[in-house]
Amino acid sequence: MTSKDTGRFPAATSILALISIPIFIGALDLTVVSAVLPHVIYDLEIPLQSGLDNAAWIVSGYLLSYTIAMTFMGRLSDIHGRRRIYLLALAIFAAGSYLVAVADGWPTTLALRGYYLVASGRPDISQIALTMIIVARMIQAFGAGAMVPVGMALVGDLYPPGQRAKPLGFIAAVDTAGWVVGHLYGGIVVRFLDWRMIFWLNLPICLLAFALIALALRRLPQHEKASRMDWLGALLVSISLGALTLAFGSGAESGIILTAGESVSRPIVQWPLLFIAVAFLLLFIWRQARAKSPLIALPLFRRRNFSEAGVVNLFVGFSLFVAIVSVPLFINTLVAETIDQGAWDSGWMLSALTVPMAVAAIPSGWLTDRFGYRWPSISGMILAIGGFALMTQWRADTTYGTMIPHLVMAGIGFGLTITPIAAAVVNTAEQEYRGSASALVIIFRLIGMTIGVSSMTSYGLQRVSTLSASMLQPGSSYEEMVRVGIEVAERVIGEMFIIAAAVCILAALLLYRLRNLEEARRDSDG
Repeated sequence: MTSKDTGRFPAATSILALISIPIFIGALDLTVVSAVLPHVIYDLEIPLQSGLDNAAWIVSGYLLSYTIAMTFMGRLSDIHGRRRIYLLALAIFAAGSYLVAVADGWPTTLALRGYYLVASGRPDISQIALTMIIVARMIQAFGAGAMVPVGMALVGDLYPPGQRAKPLGFIAAVDTAGWVVGHLYGGIVVRFLDWRMIFWLNLPICLLAFALIALALRRLPQHEKASRMDWLGALLVSISLGALTLAFGSGAESGIILTAGESVSRPIVQWPLLFIAVAFLLLFIWRQARAKSPLIALPLFRRRNFSEAGVVNLFVGFSLFVAIVSVPLFINTLVAETIDQGAWDSGWMLSALTVPMAVAAIPSGWLTDRFGYRWPSISGMILAIGGFALMTQWRADTTYGTMIPHLVMAGIGFGLTITPIAAAVVNTAEQEYRGSASALVIIFRLIGMTIGVSSMTSYGLQRVSTLSASMLQPGSSYEEMVRVGIEVAERVIGEMFIIAAAVCILAALLLYRLRNLEEARRDSDG
């Protein structure tokens, strides 16, 4: 291809392919631990009942660090150049991968020595080893989370506004594909090899990618700015996002199981943490309004495409996670006969949602370049609404063959939507704030996912409790309890799909207000 075909830089397509490889590996490692976690617990001899909550931080810690990295690493790339920050993020990810692989070796020994210096008594070595794995995973996630917004900002540097949607769609597809196949990849590796090999395999890939990317980007203009990094703003927004993740995530992980007539013994939302999140968000906004070089320029939110695409990203994350939570819940509650079958079937059935989503993100870029932001994204939301509407008809006797087309429809809908709204945000922001704006695309989606899983868990538990109490009479037979249980589960899961469809309708209404590229430019100039 010529430079005209590929963007403003002759090697744009090659660079896009290279930067996508580490992004894929980072997304892969987000979900790969679903296969690793049982082996870690077994190898470290962690008591299942007392240690499972702590072990869950191998997942939660990764997501938390992944989100926090996005808050300011994109902005650092605006100031110090994409090449330098992307390579730094890749190096951090590789270092974290190494530390996870050896965490129960010399890092644990080093931590034990530190423990003996400040404390007395006999420490729990397995818990210290687990802590080292969690810390290493958070280091790994920090690098992975930084690569996504910096990679998206690189697309903005490499391609002119009218040609950005396709490469952004490719990055979205790669990122989605990573966390889609992560659990499958992890399952294959741990079936034949030690779980640590997953992280050892990252190292040669990262080393090769580092060398090739450093070489490919050596002639790319860095556009370094004299601006200073707003570290206070970065700290404030990191605390806000961390508290928000913990506020919703801690309740969602509580695993409360209600029977008829019982009430929720532990809140799904941890309200003090939510208060802290809101307070620090307000402090962050106050800081950004007064900082000489803010982390994100608040006037960007006055631009229709920027603000409304951000809200749509939140809605997409919310409704997508309703499906990701509800499908396994439906299968395990109403279809599968054993836990093992439920886990296996849920994984494959979710692929019917997520694989089409990843695939559809690529042609969505072509459609966006040809028809603008509005109609490809609205078409996607209509498909998602249709998919959720069909899912409301699922019953205990619904076959997988019936469910798959509904999931595929919703998945294609989400895939058609995520590319144009990402392009709308990236194209709206000036180059000076392109990195931080790219980060907001993912951050809004992650916030939507976090709120979605917690709020729907809370809603589902309360509805099950209320409906069971109203439908079951004292002294009901076992057969009657089973019948009511099935009916309640069908009804509650159907209601959750209705809520997801309603959120998608709100998103479609906002998408209708998106302006095309030329209108958005006039909006920015004004």
